[in-house]
Amino acid sequence: MLLNDLYSIQALSESENQIQASVLLRPDHPIFLGHFPGQAVLPGVCMMEMITEITGKQLKNTFRISGAPLVKFLHMIDPEKNPLINLEIKYHQEKEHLATSGKIYLGSDVFMKFQFVLSSYPI
Repeated sequence: MLLNDLYSIQALSESENQIQASVLLRPDHPIFLGHFPGQAVLPGVCMMEMITEITGKQLKNTFRISGAPLVKFLHMIDPEKNPLINLEIKYHQEKEHLATSGKIYLGSDVFMKFQFVLSSYPI
């Protein structure tokens, strides 16, 4: 879990099968020392985990990514320059999974677009 370690949720809301979140990154987190030394960048896998964790928190469930039809990293997230970022997660329940799509962004800058298939799993 990265929540409350790498990032904290500043705002979280839901309406009409859409989750909106604002998160604050911890630029001093040790992960940035190795990714990358001298030029910190939020790892893509951490972005993916943030989406999964925030969806689970809002929907009171625990999810894992069981499919990723689209993962597009458009810009790097420098935690010093962009410590506060936004997530938009649209979702709908299918037979045995949750289909999601959305983006991580700040203003008009889109850092990542995604479509994930999320499956529930027990902790």
